Amino acid sequence: MGTYFTVKAYGASPYLLERVFKEAERISEKYSLEKEDSYISRLNRGEVSLDEETRWLLDFARGLWEASDGAFDPTVGRLKILWGFNKKPHLPSPEAIKEALKFVGFGRVKFVGGKLQSPGFVLDFSSFAKGYAVDRACEILTKNGINSALVDAGGDIRVIGGKPEGTPWKIGVKNPSGPGIIKVLSLRNLAVATSGDYENFFIKDGVRYHHLIDPRTGYPSRWFKSVSVIAKTCMLADALATAIFVAGPEKGKKLAEKYHIMGFVVGQKGKLKELSGR
Repeated sequence: MGTYFTVKAYGASPYLLERVFKEAERISEKYSLEKEDSYISRLNRGEVSLDEETRWLLDFARGLWEASDGAFDPTVGRLKILWGFNKKPHLPSPEAIKEALKFVGFGRVKFVGGKLQSPGFVLDFSSFAKGYAVDRACEILTKNGINSALVDAGGDIRVIGGKPEGTPWKIGVKNPSGPGIIKVLSLRNLAVATSGDYENFFIKDGVRYHHLIDPRTGYPSRWFKSVSVIAKTCMLADALATAIFVAGPEKGKKLAEKYHIMGFVVGQKGKLKELSGR
């Protein structure tokens, strides 16, 4: 998944930790767009059919796509490839963006017999695959009796219980405008994920272009510098952080209320504002 994956689990055996890392690696390999022989790459080419796991993930994505009015869209892959954020980022021409937008839009994706029948469309799970991997890791740990753990995939974090001494886990959220931490969270049995314009970007002619592309316009969203979401599962936190970042303040508030999540946003001027859907 192009990032670090760390686990701190009290009472876990080396064998159990190996199982956790193998599961994270499986998900990373399966849904990697960088590898031509990965399951998702072959699915995009219409070579393999939907399996139960991927169908479940797509159902999740469809729900958020509908709720966000298209701000969250798992077919954004064509645009990300065009912008080069998976390899060498660059500013595409308006004509190239217009052409790529013809292959973006989850509502136009068709499956026949479980196989993708929409040539040119690129399903991309990067906006929730890390969160999903974290959740699967926590599921394995919990089923094996672990009641105190922290799993972190590049800043997508979920905690099981609190620390062994009874205190909650302390999670520092990066300041998107500079060094240091902008907020410290105290969590038990919750997950947090952050999407920000500082994670993957380039600057051209004084303008910052980042990887959080609005699938409706083809250009990076400009509403926020970062969005942090606290939810029960890491996949939901991961996906909603992206959805709210792209959707903006008004729609973002409605998404927070619909999914009953907490969090906060940092605006372009660096001001922090709480996000409450409870």
